[in-house]
Amino acid sequence: MGIFGALTTSVAGLRAGSYALENISGNIANSQTTAFKRIDTAFLDLIPQAGTNQQLAGSVKAQSRSTNTTQGSVEASSIGTYMAINGDGFFVVQKPGNVSDNNPVFTGVDYYTRRGDFSLNKNGFLVNGAGYFLEGIPIDRTTGNPVGSNASVLQFQNDFLPSQPTTQIQYRANLASYPRTSKADTTLPGSELLSPSSYTINHNPRVAGTPAPAFSDAVFTAPTPVNGSGQAAYTSVNGTPGAQLFSGSSIPASGATLLSALTTSGGAPQGIANGDTLTINGITITFQTSAGALAGAGAARTLGIDTSLTDFVAALNTLQGGGAGSTVTGGVIRLNTGTAADLAVTGSAGVLTALGLTAPSANTVARGGGGPTTPLISGTTKLSGSATPTTTVLSTAFAAGNTITVNSQTLTFVASGAVGPNQINITDDITTLLGKIDGLSGGTGSTVTGGRVRLHTGAASDLSISSSNTGALAALGLTNPTTQARNGGGTPGTGIVIGDDDATFQSESISGGAITAYDANGAPVNVQLRWAKVDNASLGAGHADTWNLFYQVDPNATGTQTAWQNVGTEFTFASGGQLNPPIGSITLTQLTVAGVNIGDVNLSFGKGGLTQFADTNGNVQVNQLQQDGFAAGQLQSVSVSNEGRVVGTYSNGRNIDLAQVAVATFNGANFLKRIDGGAFAVTNESGQALFGKGGTISGSSLEGSNVDIADEFTKLIVTQQAYSANTKVITTANTMVQDLLNVLR
Repeated sequence: MGIFGALTTSVAGLRAGSYALENISGNIANSQTTAFKRIDTAFLDLIPQAGTNQQLAGSVKAQSRSTNTTQGSVEASSIGTYMAINGDGFFVVQKPGNVSDNNPVFTGVDYYTRRGDFSLNKNGFLVNGAGYFLEGIPIDRTTGNPVGSNASVLQFQNDFLPSQPTTQIQYRANLASYPRTSKADTTLPGSELLSPSSYTINHNPRVAGTPAPAFSDAVFTAPTPVNGSGQAAYTSVNGTPGAQLFSGSSIPASGATLLSALTTSGGAPQGIANGDTLTINGITITFQTSAGALAGAGAARTLGIDTSLTDFVAALNTLQGGGAGSTVTGGVIRLNTGTAADLAVTGSAGVLTALGLTAPSANTVARGGGGPTTPLISGTTKLSGSATPTTTVLSTAFAAGNTITVNSQTLTFVASGAVGPNQINITDDITTLLGKIDGLSGGTGSTVTGGRVRLHTGAASDLSISSSNTGALAALGLTNPTTQARNGGGTPGTGIVIGDDDATFQSESISGGAITAYDANGAPVNVQLRWAKVDNASLGAGHADTWNLFYQVDPNATGTQTAWQNVGTEFTFASGGQLNPPIGSITLTQLTVAGVNIGDVNLSFGKGGLTQFADTNGNVQVNQLQQDGFAAGQLQSVSVSNEGRVVGTYSNGRNIDLAQVAVATFNGANFLKRIDGGAFAVTNESGQALFGKGGTISGSSLEGSNVDIADEFTKLIVTQQAYSANTKVITTANTMVQDLLNVLR
């Protein structure tokens, strides 16, 4: 090729240098362009075919070398919709082909960019600084999962977010082992407890050493039963299990008297005959003329009417499934019910009459146990042995000069001529006495039913009764003195706190926190919680650390209106401060506050969410209290999270994921075709877009250019030197040609 080949090669070198200079110039010019990817220049040598001993250095060709996979630095931004990709990947974007009715019309062709300076335009599209519209996958607001897998152009309107009613409240807290209520007194054991009342649930603890319900079932008067009275009375005396007093017919005191003696009285038939039956707790005895002792198995037994009375009583013990100690004393048969079940007696009418029992429906006796089995307003004194217990005269238990003090007011018993509210005749009956007690306590409606006395406490204070005569109180079945905590109003066992008792209830309980819940229309409801300790293990055997939880029904309740409602579950803690048994959640059925119904709400404590540890403040330490409902709200702004999700902020304070930003990757990312605005188009060499394995997105961030100015200046110097050298080659070749022409001259 010679001199002229050298000239041609030098021109190619100049052309390659110019190409490199152009790339360097473009790189430097875009050094501040968001996510710009610099173009490097690669030089390719072109070698002509020649023998091995005639090879030439050849010419040169310049071509571009992409750096699409080289990331620029990521910097924080104050704009919430800006985003950057850390790692491989490109945002998927589209550009409108035209505009119709002021709305963009898209061509459906996807492009790809690293430029993440997106902002909301007037139509709710996220558009970057080069005019490309962001694509992503919408998110289901209910489940929080993407809807489908195909990306589309995202648009966010200022629509309202529908309200969502509260269905779950998550609650975790520690209850102070000693709640410091306003009634708590560390010198008085049990003073920190909620007084037993109608608003406790299935719990009526007896507090040792403190003024507490001390009413025990007892006999008001105990005269000798009247034979033939036809009045069957029952009692449970001083804690003895409940028993039935059979006080009919002519039963002699001797235990050797044959049962057959019951068949007649003064020559008149009394009712027990061959074939008669008596059923006790589901087991039936059939009386036979001479069957001897109790025989048979299961629910069918036989017994001879010539059996001794002692053997008859022993047979009754057997039939009661564990009863013991049934006795015959003074012609009175006492049948104990055992320790597990009530006593139920039915049978042939003649048998029941002979035994002095009333109709079968009245022959079921509740098992005793030393006190009321439900949270009653009053003590439960029972009368026995009288045909008309409601008219029993007071002289059987009280004498003139005795006194009873009711709520600091003294009632004196006199022989006759009682005057005013503070005196009563001993010739009066129990009904009159109850009326006097009501008058002094402020209560109303104390009653006697079937020999059972119920003393109401009144509407303002607890009922306190003491006496100058302890025997009189013993006859009433009361200790001396006795204080009965006021019932909380409403029906016993319902867990309702009425408005009149609100102040008292709050003084005996501690706040458990409050949260705003929402009904189906998005109306806010303030749910107030309070905890009350109802029993304390430190009080001794039979006690356990037990709490009741209440929620406020009506903050403005008065009178008998419901103010608070017990949730109906007892929370019992073991000595280690953990619930035993564990309670993971409860349901507040049709939760209604201030007249607003929310519906059924699940109150979830999780595993170990409720504890009872010591707390010097004596309060409830709430560790978590949140709910899943919200009011309706309008979209106010959007931002991008670090999880690559577009998050909408609504006027109701909710932040809702609206879309997942799509990130595409390519097997041949450096073979993408560059187009204006930092975007790229797919080529055969790049391959199709792949999803699901791209880098992570950083919200409120921007990727800078990957151009290094210092590096570009270095390349600029090298390129300039190479260009100058190529011109020197041309000058030299020209001189050589001139020398050749001079030879010809």
